[in-house]
Amino acid sequence: MGRKINFTIAGDPVAQGRPRFSNRGGFVRAYDPAKSRDAKQHIRYAASQAMEILDGKMLDGPLVFKAQFGLILPKSQWRKRTPVPMRWRAKKPDLDNLVKTCTDAMEGIVYQNDSQLVRYVCEKVTVAQGDAPFTKIMIEEAEDRSLSID
Repeated sequence: MGRKINFTIAGDPVAQGRPRFSNRGGFVRAYDPAKSRDAKQHIRYAASQAMEILDGKMLDGPLVFKAQFGLILPKSQWRKRTPVPMRWRAKKPDLDNLVKTCTDAMEGIVYQNDSQLVRYVCEKVTVAQGDAPFTKIMIEEAEDRSLSID
């Protein structure tokens, strides 16, 4: 196994929003919504802190991306007698949009380009009652081997 980094980001995971457009001086400009932009900045900071352990050298070659997105349990689902445990979340936001926010933010910090990511292992859960939301990320250099889907 090659080099790898792990880090956790406290707070609600944010899905990549639709690009916004503005018209300035006859030119159309696309930009990230404020919520996505702020979330990416937070991820960049956490990733750069984790990269200091690897002396700031970016990961090379094919990479494996693993993530767990823990979204907060709505207050309307809280139970007094038997607290609700962690469970799968089959509601919005979409998992692929959560991943997109993270992979775009780490480009140029953890790896050169997100095209280096060859395998994704991700899950979206609702945290246990009373627990804080989070995003856990692990990226490692992949072994050279072929996979088959059987």
